[in-house]
Amino acid sequence: MRLIFCLILAFGYLNSNSQSISVSKIIDSLKLEMRQAHDKQSKFSSAIEVAVRYTYANPDSTIKYGEVALTLAEQIGDINSEIWALAVIGEANIYKANLPTAMELALTAIERCAESSLDNNFLGPTYYNLSAIYYEIQDYDQALFYAGKMVKMSKTQTNDRLSSAFGYYLIANVYERLGQPDSVLKNLERSLPIFENIPGSANTSAWQDRVWPGFYNVRAKAYLQLGKYDFALRDLFKVLEITEQNYEYFHSANTYSDIALYYRELGLSDSTIFYAQKGLAEANIINYTQGQMAASIILADEYEKIDPVKSLFYFKLSEEFKNKLYGAGNIQILRDIIEKDEQRREDLAGAKEAYRNRLRTNAFLGSTFTLLVIAVFLYRNSRSKQKAKQKIELAYDQLKSTQSQLIQSEKMASLGELTAGIAHEIQNPLNFVNNFSEVSEEMIDEMNDELNKGDIDEVKAISSDLKQNIQKIHHHGQRASSIVKGMLEHSRTSDGKKELTDINKLADEYLRLAYHGLRAKDKSFNAEFKTDFDPNLPKINVVTQDIGRVLLNLINNAFYAVHEKAARHSDPEHSEGEESNKYQPMVTISTKILPLTPLPDRQAGSKGGEKRIVISVRDNGEGIPEQVRDKIFQPFFTTKPTGSGTGLGLSLSYDIVK
Repeated sequence: MRLIFCLILAFGYLNSNSQSISVSKIIDSLKLEMRQAHDKQSKFSSAIEVAVRYTYANPDSTIKYGEVALTLAEQIGDINSEIWALAVIGEANIYKANLPTAMELALTAIERCAESSLDNNFLGPTYYNLSAIYYEIQDYDQALFYAGKMVKMSKTQTNDRLSSAFGYYLIANVYERLGQPDSVLKNLERSLPIFENIPGSANTSAWQDRVWPGFYNVRAKAYLQLGKYDFALRDLFKVLEITEQNYEYFHSANTYSDIALYYRELGLSDSTIFYAQKGLAEANIINYTQGQMAASIILADEYEKIDPVKSLFYFKLSEEFKNKLYGAGNIQILRDIIEKDEQRREDLAGAKEAYRNRLRTNAFLGSTFTLLVIAVFLYRNSRSKQKAKQKIELAYDQLKSTQSQLIQSEKMASLGELTAGIAHEIQNPLNFVNNFSEVSEEMIDEMNDELNKGDIDEVKAISSDLKQNIQKIHHHGQRASSIVKGMLEHSRTSDGKKELTDINKLADEYLRLAYHGLRAKDKSFNAEFKTDFDPNLPKINVVTQDIGRVLLNLINNAFYAVHEKAARHSDPEHSEGEESNKYQPMVTISTKILPLTPLPDRQAGSKGGEKRIVISVRDNGEGIPEQVRDKIFQPFFTTKPTGSGTGLGLSLSYDIVK
């Protein structure tokens, strides 16, 4: 019975009591039991139950009491209790956006289970947390892998059946994110009979008071994708009925945001904003980062149509939450933890293999002389394999070190591209200054000679030419100064301040910077580029540095695409005869001003004179394959070879423009 309670609560669902007993009174009673308990096992039971009941109402308290429970479990020496406490603390950390901490706790639980040779059935809540972590970082293959491990658990025990139910729920959650509503409903239907038959329920008609509330959220989203709006709204309000009486802000925050999405589908802006604000308020109570981010994104999108100032406020708010969850530090720490765990498992597998080899060697040593000879032979063979393995590991370490150096070199090369571009732009006016200075110096000598001769008319003519040279020196000096000033403006960190900007000039500057930067990096690089700027383009208020970053990313990608295609055409194995000689790499950047197309809900009030500026970057490369077009704006997605790109350029550009 203890294991049943573990899985129901450790997965996070506060089982609703059919009686009108408030959750706060239950928690207060448990705290009193914990203080009055005379033995550590009783204290642990009370502490872990308090931690679990706080999960969706106060994750900070869950972590606090979970750590108390973990300490007690370690003192008792109960591995099962340790694994349970680690899973409870880990789940709370996920909702606090502490994904690296949650990952470390999950891996610790798996390691403790392996050390104690326990059955994997105790790892259901841990697999749940791992699937949730990979879902958050959009690694859906791994999320499905751990959910699948839960589904495959034996169905001969109650805790395993619950693991299967939550496994199907997690799989449905992934398919909802991938936009496959039929697969969502199929997996939810598989989990439903398991929830219905949880032992201890009063009757099978009351299953909806015991099932995981997130079940309805996921099913509602699937119904929305299928256009079944009434079914979706019914499920969402059912969640509120279950969770609001227990003050489960986690579920209510998610549900209010989902209701906001429902009204957005119907085009009801006021209702969308109302429920999104409720979702944000609920998430703020417990600092639930994912809920805060989801609600802020909805509000930013909705206010964009009616109040740009509020839209900007919520956009910045959503970016703060997104950075807290997906910031480079978090992602890198997570990857380091995952890589370290994979290495540990490889080492463990190697140690087990070595142990088996030693057993075989000892068995052979106890046999006859002939077998002894064979054993010696096998032992030497094993030693040879170990040495080979060590050499491979050394080569692998050297490869990793070289890879790190290449990545750093790539970063410095990117900086060199910009530096080379700036150097080329400033070289032309400096050449003019130097040339006119030398000519002017010679003209002064000529003027002195004419003065000595007394030829005043010739002196005046030379003086007039000298004045023109000085004016040209001043003109080109000012041009060089303007280039340096402009580059400093473009390179400094953006402060978010908008200023009147000549888009044509900005686009032209970054086009040339990108080209000359790539030429400096790779002398074999060659491509034509041209501009088609609308001369009537007005200056507009934009954050210059941000728009510059967008242009630089797009132009660099365009040059990369045509360079790759040119390289393939020049390769004898892939060229197409005369056709390969006809290919001329070309990148074009154009601007134009067009009438503003009003949004559907702004047609009545839109002004006929409003305009929009379109900046277009085109290349004649191979283009983007159809199968990856939906992924190009995802963080860390790239089609370039390892070390050639981070996969963040288009993602950053998308966020800036949006």
